[in-house]
Order: sequence, then C-alpha cells, then structure tokens
Amino acid sequence: MSDEDEKLRTAPRTLRDIDLFAGLPAEALREIEQEATWHHFEEDDCVFDRHSDTLEVYFVASGAVRILSSGRGGQEVTLAVVKDGNYFGELAAIDGKGRSARVVAVGPCDLASLDGERFLAIMMRHPVVALRVMERFTRIIRSLDDRVTDLSTLSDTQRIYAELINMVEADPRRPNGRYIPEMPSHKEMASWTGTARETVAQAIGELARQGIVERRSKSLIVKDWPRLQLMARGVDLK
Repeated sequence: MSDEDEKLRTAPRTLRDIDLFAGLPAEALREIEQEATWHHFEEDDCVFDRHSDTLEVYFVASGAVRILSSGRGGQEVTLAVVKDGNYFGELAAIDGKGRSARVVAVGPCDLASLDGERFLAIMMRHPVVALRVMERFTRIIRSLDDRVTDLSTLSDTQRIYAELINMVEADPRRPNGRYIPEMPSHKEMASWTGTARETVAQAIGELARQGIVERRSKSLIVKDWPRLQLMARGVDLK
C-alpha cells in the first residue's frame, strides 16, 4: 500500500463536523457520506486550477486550503483560507461554468467531494442546506465589497494594518487584551493585501518599533489597540 493510500485509509471519513450539514438527521448525513469521494493533499498541492471544468464541491474534513486569484500582472492574491468544517467549489456546481479561482492545500489536508449534480440534489432535499449556501454567498459579497473599497481607498500599509485588525481576537490570558494567535507569514499577508513581502515586513516592523505590537512565538500581541486602529486609518501618532 502506498503512503497516499495509507493516508486516505486512516483519514477521518465523516462529514459530521461540516457546518453546512449541521443538524441534518443522522441517516441523511450517512447517505451524503456514502456519496462522497475522499482525497488527501499535501502542502501546495493543487486541488483544482482556475478555468478547469470540474464541478465538484469540496468539504474540508481536516487541514485548510487557500483560494487564489491572479491579477492582470500575474500576481496571485489570496481570496480566502478555507479551514476544516467549511466547504468550497459550490459556484461551479451551481452555474456549471469553469472555476473562478485556483485552490491549493495550505498543509496536509483531507477533503471530501460531491459532484455538482449530487450537491444540487442535496440542496433540493434539504432546504436548510440551500439557505446556508445563500447566507454564505451574502457574506462573500459583503466581504468582497469591503476588499474592493480597501483596494481603491487605502494605501499598501493601511491595507496591511486593516488585515491585521480583521485577524485580531480577544486574548484569554490578558484582561481586555487582543492578539493574533497564529500570525501568518509575510508571503501570505502580501497575497491577501495585494502588496509585497518587503512592504509587509516594513509595516509590521514599524508597529513593533512603536510598541503597538509584539511578536511572541507564533502569536502577535497587540499592545496598543486604539493606536493600531488609527494607523489603519492613516493616522500616524509617532
């Protein structure tokens, strides 16, 4: 048995943790799992490429994938990172057209897939699934509206600071503290914000020099939350 076969054999073949199917009857979930095809990918493996004519919908059982789009200059920009419990690829299944983005594995991940016709049939059989897909489209449209606004009105540095703000969470170790639990690489930040890695390094370095943030292992501690918000709006209080 190959290493790939062994990984697939031992992968968790269940969709019970996929948010889209939450609350479905156990028998309905078992039927969906039986219809699914399972895949294992390693870091940077391509799940599907832009403009490919595949129509499968993918569900992330473990790990994460990155959804990428290319600009006119050929530079790839990260549209989203899809983590375990979520899904992607539904656009092609619904309209039957080519893929609108490229998808690669962030690291080792296990995915389940359903062909487009089966996915549409599930939406018809279970209206709650169809409603959740519509809600997801609404969130995507709102998020893209914000990104377009940011690209047209913010400087490169402001976009980096705004992206940091979007990732900030409450720090359970400090009263009223804020942090980013796992700080992405400069390459990832550059992809998300449409900037260069050097620009990301300079922007975060400036925050550290001013005492606004502090790097601790994989985390980024926000020491001055109000000032970070001002910096994202272009107000520099050196």
